[in-house]
Amino acid sequence: MNGQAKLTCSSLPGTAILKDGTTVEIAAPGEEARSLLLSLFSKLSLDTVLLRFLRPIKYWEPVVDDILSNARLVIVGLRDGEAVASIEAYDTGIRGIAELGIVVRDDLQGRGLGTTLTALLALCLLGNGYKAVEAYFDPSNIPMRRIMVDKLGGRVVGYGRDMVFTRLDLEPNRERILSVLCSRYRPSRGQLTAPGES
Repeated sequence: MNGQAKLTCSSLPGTAILKDGTTVEIAAPGEEARSLLLSLFSKLSLDTVLLRFLRPIKYWEPVVDDILSNARLVIVGLRDGEAVASIEAYDTGIRGIAELGIVVRDDLQGRGLGTTLTALLALCLLGNGYKAVEAYFDPSNIPMRRIMVDKLGGRVVGYGRDMVFTRLDLEPNRERILSVLCSRYRPSRGQLTAPGES
């Protein structure tokens, strides 16, 4: 993993509560990470694959191996032992700034899981001394823009060729992040807190 240790998060594991009241277990996967991600990605529709990976993918093994080699933190959503969502944090090369990658299985999109996972990742990064998290995505990915900008308080920082770049500054949006999580997420132990809180 390029010589850097994986990040830990005191808010994991836990339970996400979706808009319809159903739940998804949230955890940082261990040895089963590769098989969970392979199973999740292979079940995505082409539209979802294009939104998350920006290209069609035929062979998932190298993609998953790359994720597990380079991600500082991987969080998965689980139902009946099967991964239904994944979010990862990657170092950008700029100290204190991470980049995220996220995907939610097609049948669970639009139910609040993506927002919960993004807020949870932001809280975990804040707890590990990060200052900001960035996401870039296709302009047609309106749900991701809503999560980063409207719900969590981030901003659009630029546009590239067929790409929108967003940034969420963590400390200034700490209360907003916690507020989103308070109604959507229950850690298995303790309470939701960010650094500096008791």
